[in-house]
Parts: sequence; C-alpha cells; structure tokens
Amino acid sequence: MSNLQPTIHPSARIMQGVIIEGDVTIGENTYIGSGSIITANGGSIHIGNNTVIMENAIIRSNKKFPCLIGDNVLVGPKACITGAIIHKACFIATNATIFHGAELSNGTVLAVNGIIHVGTFCPENTFIPINHIGFGNPVKVYGPGEIQEFHAELRKVGFVKYVYDIDTTGLSNTDLYTKLTETFLANL
Repeated sequence: MSNLQPTIHPSARIMQGVIIEGDVTIGENTYIGSGSIITANGGSIHIGNNTVIMENAIIRSNKKFPCLIGDNVLVGPKACITGAIIHKACFIATNATIFHGAELSNGTVLAVNGIIHVGTFCPENTFIPINHIGFGNPVKVYGPGEIQEFHAELRKVGFVKYVYDIDTTGLSNTDLYTKLTETFLANL
C-alpha cells in the first residue's frame, strides 16, 4: 500500500468521519461529506477545485487505474467511483457507479442508480438516465430491458481481464475468485 500522505488544500472542507488514505490530492474549496471513503490502493486520486463529494461516497484507485475528478463536479451520496477520469462540471447522482478506465467528458450526467462501466468513453454532455448502463467507446446506453445485450458486450471485453489482467479461460468460480483476491492483495 502507498506510504504517501494525502495533500488537502487548506480551504477544503472535510466533514467528520471521512476516511482519506494514500496518494490523494484534494483541491481548493472542495467539500467531502461525512462517511465518505477516499482510498488510493497503489494508484493516485486527484479531486479538483470547487467539487462536492456528498455523504458516504466511495472513491478508489489502484496501480493500473488512477482516479481523477475535475473541478466543479458533484458526486451524490453513496456514489462509487473506481479508477475513472471525470472531467469538469459533471454530475454523478445518488448511488451511481463508475468503473475502472471510464472517462466522462465535461458536462456528463449519470442519474440515480446509473452505471458507467469499464473502459467507457462519454463525450461531452452525455446523459445516462436513471437505472441505465453506459458502456463502450463511444458510450452506448442500455436500459433495464437490455441487460442481456449489455452482458454479451461486457463478456467480449472481459471485466476481470480488463481490470486485473487475469485470463479467466477454464477457471471455475472458486479458482477465479481465489486468483482475483490474491491479485488484488498483491497489488496493494
């Protein structure tokens, strides 16, 4: 795990109960709400100026996927962002999830319970509606009735291969998750 200490601008407001660990930089006039967890697991996290991270949000990085959140971004309560690049003036709503390698251009909106999946590129002013999934480069939006189509496309990328560089060919679930946890722990 990184021995680097967080760098927090003196004007940032960090509420009680926030956990900030590792190579994390927080910019001017940024607000981090109570219960939020910001943890750099071997990678870096940079949060820009005038950004709002609301209560109980989780922001993570790893060695392969740093996390960069630009200026004037609003991240809603219970949102989870892992190893993504979020440019300026984006809105990430309550309980939304953004996965490894995603990039959100300026003005992107991810609505409540929305997901932007691995390696997805969202052009400027992209809108992902409530309970929808954005996936692909460029992004294609999948509705709740299109989950099977989405999973077929995700299988082509291979989530575990993309995120952890693990070839899953021929592995049982037990073998896969054993290897996955070992890989995660080895990369801290």
